[in-house]
Amino acid sequence: MHLLFEFVFISPADILGWLSVVLLGAVIAIPYLKNRARARVPESNGAAPRPYLNALWPHYWFAPAVAVGSFVHAWIPMASGHMPHTSMRGLWLATYALGLVFLQILLGLVLRFAGPATAAFLRRVHFVCMVGIVALLLAHLLLNGPLALTS
Repeated sequence: MHLLFEFVFISPADILGWLSVVLLGAVIAIPYLKNRARARVPESNGAAPRPYLNALWPHYWFAPAVAVGSFVHAWIPMASGHMPHTSMRGLWLATYALGLVFLQILLGLVLRFAGPATAAFLRRVHFVCMVGIVALLLAHLLLNGPLALTS
């Protein structure tokens, strides 16, 4: 019953937070779905993988939307001066996650235009940052979400 009460009185900051979570899931899934589709199509020649990179345009546009949505999600309660009783640890973890999101966007931009030698390394760093963002986000949700472990 408590959770239903929470969803009835959801704030704009909460809506932006949950939209950012859903959008983050989509941003993470897009390259893997495109990669599976590419694996089913036989290579015609040894051409550069530009068509694959061009097909990732939703990934390139939704990632900054995640950053903006997450930033605004954090800004609304802080700018209003009305922060509900919440876990400061969870807020710091969310801050680190937001920093990683911005680093991730920078890495993605560099990765788009990197040569093959550096692209392999940058893809690994991009993946590790993604894992870090997800881990920090989950910890933030556990500490500050509707089912928070702290009271």
